[in-house]
Amino acid sequence: MQKQKNQTYKDSHTLEDRKKRVQEQLAKYPEMIPIIVEKIPGCKLPQLQKVKFLVNSSFSFNEFKNTIKKKLNLDEKTSTLFMYCGKNLMNEHDKLKNIYDQYKDPEDGFLYLHYADAETFGF
Repeated sequence: MQKQKNQTYKDSHTLEDRKKRVQEQLAKYPEMIPIIVEKIPGCKLPQLQKVKFLVNSSFSFNEFKNTIKKKLNLDEKTSTLFMYCGKNLMNEHDKLKNIYDQYKDPEDGFLYLHYADAETFGF
């Protein structure tokens, strides 16, 4: 299935494919967390070149967010980047393992995160 512009990862990959990918990744790298990161519609920030990440479960959410900031060419210290799962803003001090256990998709096992700038978020 070819991904089209503005199509989400879920829209562009079948449930079977997503489940298989997560199972393979967790079997090969059990200490890693499979994450999909997508920008919300209307966000003025650039689109990430890749949306799929495999991240060490011991990372704090803030460490991962800083990685995303770097990939978006944003300054780690001065730029504001909001990241959330569904309607939940993430606690920057939480470990990715805890966030994954609480918010992973029950169907395919990916952790889906979305990002926005302050303007899009409503500030």
